[in-house]
Amino acid sequence: MKKIVFTCSLLIMAAIASAQTKPKPMKELRDSMFTVMKLSDENRKAMHELIAESGKGQKAIKEDTSLSDEERKVKLVEFLKNIREREKSLLTKEQQEAWKNFGEELKRKRNAG
Repeated sequence: MKKIVFTCSLLIMAAIASAQTKPKPMKELRDSMFTVMKLSDENRKAMHELIAESGKGQKAIKEDTSLSDEERKVKLVEFLKNIREREKSLLTKEQQEAWKNFGEELKRKRNAG
């Protein structure tokens, strides 16, 4: 009986430990950051739409076989510049700084892992 209880305890502890180390989905991370940034519901929705547009646009540019590598880079830089300008129109200076730091932290974690 003690062995069964001990084995069950170990299984439960292992499940808890693995659940804690599982990375959060990106949407959940962004939503928690939006909460920290104190975005209004309207700005939260606008940021989600902008992020989706950014992803689709970057993918389309990267997959455009009619462009040379150099043209692709230039077009991507211009596209991202436009996205950043639109972010600035939605966010306060403090929110912009928090969003920038959030992105840099994600990059550091991705490169470290």
